[in-house]
Amino acid sequence: MAADAEAFRAALERSAQTFSVTCDRAQTEAIHRYASLLLTWTARINLTGAVSLGDLAAEHLPDSFVLASRVGTDRASGIDVGSGGGLPALPLSVLCPGLKLCLLEPIAKKAAFLRTAVRELGLGGRVAVDTRRVQAVVPGTFDVAMSRATFPPPIWTPIALELIKPGGRVFVLAATGADEAPLAPGLEPAGRWSYLDGRRHLVELRRPL
Repeated sequence: MAADAEAFRAALERSAQTFSVTCDRAQTEAIHRYASLLLTWTARINLTGAVSLGDLAAEHLPDSFVLASRVGTDRASGIDVGSGGGLPALPLSVLCPGLKLCLLEPIAKKAAFLRTAVRELGLGGRVAVDTRRVQAVVPGTFDVAMSRATFPPPIWTPIALELIKPGGRVFVLAATGADEAPLAPGLEPAGRWSYLDGRRHLVELRRPL
């Protein structure tokens, strides 16, 4: 409904202000189109636990905004492992137009949704869907690696280290109180940020040059 859409747009504006991220009208509309498509597909296949635009804005999209605050506007290549329904990667790609992103998702139904969303958002020039397992990815390929809820942090960090170039960054998204991202050999701490009233946090790790 129109009221829900306006409330969703207002929530995006608040997130943009909270995380100091640019989100203009075109980006807001693109994220709204993505969110609506995600909810439509979720009625048929399990892509997200969210049941409304409000749920997405309140509990899921802040992950994209906090990542955007760290990825920034520079050109970079990134990989999202276990993309599922595209959170946080697809809104992140809208917010960071300099980011060239690989969405790694081996489950066929979820990959089909991701391809549809990429096409609908006009992101085909810089966002690709890859159905391989992470073990098949060429090591040392990306500037940025991220994953949300696919692996526990202690398992994710050594996997991510293999994916990034020297100087690259690994992001860990987790609920506060969950296992922290351990410093796998070859990674250095670069920061930790809490959000959603302290319920979630983002950890950034770097691979030295």
